[in-house]
Amino acid sequence: MLRYGPLFRTNILGSRTVISTDADVIFEIFRQENQSFVQSYPDVFVKVLGKDNVFFKTGDVHKHIKHTTMHLIGSEGLKRKMIGFMNRTTREHLKRKASEGAFNLRHAVSTLIVSYITPQMISNLKPETQAKLIDNFMAFNIEWFQSPFALSTWKNLFKVLRARKEAAKIINVALERRKDSILEKQGDFLDTLLEEMKKEGSIFDQASIVNLLLNIGVVSRDTTSHATALTVDFISKNPRVLTELQREHDAIVQKRDDKEAGLSWEEYKDCMPFTRMVIYESLRLANLGTIIFRKAVKDVVIKGKLVLKKNIFVNMAGYTIPAGWIVAVAPSVVHYNSEIYENPLDFNPWRWEGKDLRSPGSKTLMVFGGGARQCVGSDLARLHLAIFLHHFLTTYDFSVVQECEIYRVPFRCFTMDLHINISPNSPR
Repeated sequence: MLRYGPLFRTNILGSRTVISTDADVIFEIFRQENQSFVQSYPDVFVKVLGKDNVFFKTGDVHKHIKHTTMHLIGSEGLKRKMIGFMNRTTREHLKRKASEGAFNLRHAVSTLIVSYITPQMISNLKPETQAKLIDNFMAFNIEWFQSPFALSTWKNLFKVLRARKEAAKIINVALERRKDSILEKQGDFLDTLLEEMKKEGSIFDQASIVNLLLNIGVVSRDTTSHATALTVDFISKNPRVLTELQREHDAIVQKRDDKEAGLSWEEYKDCMPFTRMVIYESLRLANLGTIIFRKAVKDVVIKGKLVLKKNIFVNMAGYTIPAGWIVAVAPSVVHYNSEIYENPLDFNPWRWEGKDLRSPGSKTLMVFGGGARQCVGSDLARLHLAIFLHHFLTTYDFSVVQECEIYRVPFRCFTMDLHINISPNSPR
């Protein structure tokens, strides 16, 4: 950026690429989703996720897939089915960790998320089969991508592809058995997808169902576990934030008739304004969507205008992104822009005070992307953080054993993970 400015051309993994770190340009690219731009990733990502993966679908097909996925992890699905199971699983996992001594928080949260999302996707697996599927979800992640020039990248890529293959095999077997079964419906997401597949003209077939379940199992865990570890790290270094969070969550518990109940949907929506500020600030600094790829389907003029001169349209004072070029937008740079955020590297939840935090994104906050392809898991990520913080802060005291260190290449890589101890809290 210092050399070329906020919009420049380069090459990423063999693809001709335009990089944008300008908030207005990024917002315009998202606005023109499915018109001038479509989702497109370098070939190596396609290899990992599969070329026919629903993740790469566009237009009406993508819109329908997103709508279907909302049955599981959209706000209504979370409110109706998931929140109770998330509460119980979180409470059980933290109780288990309290007896184990120091532990890696990111890894623990990864296991937690997969443990509550997997049974909601496929509910009638045998315990040993479910454990095997969870293990493969854990091994199938995005941490393999560090540098195309590092041997470890390609070794990790092989492990990821093997885990993907094993997980797909388990899901295929479960799907075949469910299709052939005359038993009552299980009420899980697999039932929803099978109903969709039976509809006339359905976009779903067996392969696309398997791919969708794989995506949900991996993406929901990978980014959210990173965000949780970083949120706890930020809180541990800011005693004032920790005190205010404890006050807010203790007040929620005190108002309940059943003190042992988990966080309700109404409490989540109406009783934790400061927690919501902490979550937004943590997501801004964590920068889950470090870099997002699109492709121009036609020549696109950005920050300019077309002027008619002698019956010819001439591009005046703008940039032309050529058709076929990859566009890599970097919302992370927007989140660290000092012209948008005062002291942008400081963890300051109070910067969100008085702002509308109902929407997961805007021109200056794009942690879940934007436009038609805004991340379908945004509601799940925010609810997870709220539930985790609620049980974590009302039930336990914690101490940091090892601070975390990360670097970006361009995705987050933890060179040192956050290790903590937790113990039942003392009266406050």
